[in-house]
Amino acid sequence: TYEQMALHALAAARVVAMKLSSSSNALKRRAGGLVAVMYVSEGKDADAVNVLETVAENACQQHGTRVLNVFRDDEYNRTGFTLGVGVTSVAGHATPSVEPLKQSALALTEQALKTIDLRNHSATHPRCGAVDHISCHAVGDAPDDLAAQLAKSLGEGIGDRLKVPVLLYGLASSTGTQLADLRRKYGYFRRTSQDVGWSGAHRVEDGQVEADYGPSTIPPESGILMLGATRWVCNYNVPIVLGKCRVDADAADALAVARRLARQLSERGGGLPGVQAMALTHMIDDMGSTIEVACNLLDPSTCGPDAVQAEVERLFGEEGEFGWTVKRGYVTNLTPEDMLEQLVPLR
Repeated sequence: TYEQMALHALAAARVVAMKLSSSSNALKRRAGGLVAVMYVSEGKDADAVNVLETVAENACQQHGTRVLNVFRDDEYNRTGFTLGVGVTSVAGHATPSVEPLKQSALALTEQALKTIDLRNHSATHPRCGAVDHISCHAVGDAPDDLAAQLAKSLGEGIGDRLKVPVLLYGLASSTGTQLADLRRKYGYFRRTSQDVGWSGAHRVEDGQVEADYGPSTIPPESGILMLGATRWVCNYNVPIVLGKCRVDADAADALAVARRLARQLSERGGGLPGVQAMALTHMIDDMGSTIEVACNLLDPSTCGPDAVQAEVERLFGEEGEFGWTVKRGYVTNLTPEDMLEQLVPLR
């Protein structure tokens, strides 16, 4: 009958709707991720970095997380590890646990502290600790407060268990302190060596910090760790090559000018919105001396790499005294979209 046919059609439509809803929810469950980007003060000793990478891989396998990216920077004697996990972000579901990613990051931190003695470390990139900085980010549809929860939980674990002073920033800070504030307050940018820039233990006045977790006295072998949660930050570095014929006479003067131009590039210096920049000596070889303008793009959707590249080319092009060549810049990590493709949901 007509009524029976209508009932069958309605039942079939409900089945299709349920399947579509289930498929949609599955997509939503896989649309979020939680990542921890960890910077350790070792990049030149390949064997040491290999050990750290193996520990990270094993810890992630054990806890159901993933090593998404490893960026070894020999010139800066520094390596960035990006660990991540997928999260469920469907309305009505319980907040996922940050414990798997916390334990993975804690294992890598512990090994790094066993491997690296800051007193024996030197680099042309500033650093304040053996594990220098950990930034936590929610990507995709994952809620920002999950990144803050991870940062605080991980900070507590590192401070209490590993006895390293931990300073919180961003969404993890109860006072809204930002990373740049901490770095200026505790002498992160203050050079300690005329030859390489930064060498030996990190020192602050009285050897004390206002730690959120862990001791307030700085252990010379481990230094301090700055740890926070923010929206995704893109790291974009632009190499500036100074020709060989001018290296000996002008390298120091060129670096001073490059620092001035990096300040002009930064939002703090009246430059591009959401951009933090500093100029660093990157390498010296047979081709000449390379300075890098290292940038944090705090809001890549507003001001991305292309805009930064164009402004660097303009600024350095107008300052023609040193005849430098601006190379195409590069990012040091994956995009959030690339990360999401690799991540699996928390179970």
